[in-house]
Amino acid sequence: MQTPSVSRFIMIFLFLLALWTMFDPGLSAGFAVAANVVFAPVIGFGGGFPVLTILLAGLLTTTISSVLRHYFTDWVRQARTQKWLRAWQRERLDAVRKGNKAKLEKLQDMYRGSQKELMDLQFAPMKSMALTWFMFIVVFNWVRVFVEQSLAQLGNHWIAVPWSSNTLLTDVYVFPSWLLLYSLLAIPFGQIVARVLKFVSFRRKLQDMGLSLHPGAGDAA
Repeated sequence: MQTPSVSRFIMIFLFLLALWTMFDPGLSAGFAVAANVVFAPVIGFGGGFPVLTILLAGLLTTTISSVLRHYFTDWVRQARTQKWLRAWQRERLDAVRKGNKAKLEKLQDMYRGSQKELMDLQFAPMKSMALTWFMFIVVFNWVRVFVEQSLAQLGNHWIAVPWSSNTLLTDVYVFPSWLLLYSLLAIPFGQIVARVLKFVSFRRKLQDMGLSLHPGAGDAA
């Protein structure tokens, strides 16, 4: 039996710790208190700018998660494997329709030979997920405590939105208002960061291969 790698053990440990934090109020409160030591003086602003605090917390988590996901994902390998898998599925469906058992067996052998690579690609996102999920849990708990306790004590947990001049951050519309605001600000920025990282990565690969970023540009030259 192969001994598990240290990195995989750390990923699984963080994943389980994040899961435990979701169901243990004492542990989540402890992480929120620990995070407050760092976040309060840096992005807390003494509770004077709650929207800016929530925005910066969202930008921090989405940027780190996007960078980690990009680091752990081989996009070129993933694209090639997905293209191969789609072609394999088409050939298998064609063999089933025609009742070609020999072709089916050959395709199954090909799939078994590629299982390790497919499993590696499936496990790659989980590496970043374990780290980012733990980070999200910690930041979420800190923002929750910041809104429900710090801002409530200051009486500064009201914000203006396009449809209302006074909205309470602790109001619940399916989810708490502060969580909806966090998602509204963080998710689009995370998509932008991910696309920029992909663009830079593919551009670098094309330059290393001596290819132009724009199709036909090399031919015109």
